Amino acid sequence: MCGRYTLANKEEVKSKYNIDIDPNYNISPSSQVFIITSGIQKLKWSYSPTWAKKPMNLINARYETINEKPSFKNARRCAFIMDGWYEWKRYFNWNKREHVKDPYYHHIDNKLFFVAGLYNDSGCVCVTKNSVKPISDIHHRQPLLLEESQLKQWMKGDHIITDAVSSKVKIHKVSTYVNSPQNNDLNCIQAI
Repeated sequence: MCGRYTLANKEEVKSKYNIDIDPNYNISPSSQVFIITSGIQKLKWSYSPTWAKKPMNLINARYETINEKPSFKNARRCAFIMDGWYEWKRYFNWNKREHVKDPYYHHIDNKLFFVAGLYNDSGCVCVTKNSVKPISDIHHRQPLLLEESQLKQWMKGDHIITDAVSSKVKIHKVSTYVNSPQNNDLNCIQAI
């Protein structure tokens, strides 16, 4: 799954896309986000099928079923630009006798990477897949990571994409400070 992410590498975004961004350490659903289509555009991270009478506000779509689900029948393909994402590990703390959710930050040395996505006029959605080790130690789903060389392949509709990116992901535990979308600074990604 992917419920929060970062796009903070201002220099790399400027160098690669000639876009000035404010570093964002806590991008949450319903935010305006940068995606790659035929160019770069900003779109709301929240997707509803064109036929939906009420907003469905989807933020993730399972890679395994995107060609089967009516919600994505007329969706076009895109890619999210990120430099990290958060995932919460859920477990039962026997000492405290309570369920706990600890946040973890996933990144590739804080460099830009791409996540497969779908979009329509209402917004966009991240595509997820079953997690690989060690990401699966935190959560059973993860974003479908793409190399830059795979972007065209993804956009034209190829369904079989090999994952050569996930093995580069580094993970560290972060503070629950990131739990509030109002918190948006370097403290969100600091290892604890």
